[in-house]
Amino acid sequence: MAQPWTTPDQVIDRWLGPGKFPVTDSQLVTLIADAEDTILGEFPDVDARITAGSLRVDTVRKVVARMVIRQLRNPEGRRQTNTVSGPYTDSVTYAGDDLGEMTLSESDRKELAPRGTSNRRLFSVYPVSRTEPPVQPFGGWPGG
Repeated sequence: MAQPWTTPDQVIDRWLGPGKFPVTDSQLVTLIADAEDTILGEFPDVDARITAGSLRVDTVRKVVARMVIRQLRNPEGRRQTNTVSGPYTDSVTYAGDDLGEMTLSESDRKELAPRGTSNRRLFSVYPVSRTEPPVQPFGGWPGG
């Protein structure tokens, strides 16, 4: 990768709160690099596809921004937080399905995958032979 695909401003512009953006520019540059490295680990041909025009760089930027923002929304990887005021209960549940980690979602993978590489295949089934005449129903064809 010659240069990063995504700038800090392109991530910040997608931030929808709450509050102001939660990290410094230097921290954001590091998170962007982590996200782009994760993408290259799973899709090493991204640069070539961008150059060839089969993948838009804007799509990569969108995915990088989503990955970074997911991490920023849940940096501690919390699954559940409970607070009760009387008689003072406070609990946090950690772990689970990649909460707060820098990972690609299934939606991200679909957007970055080369076109035409789906596991789905089209096929046709012809339940009636094209060479044999159809079998007549129980009493024969009406009128015949």
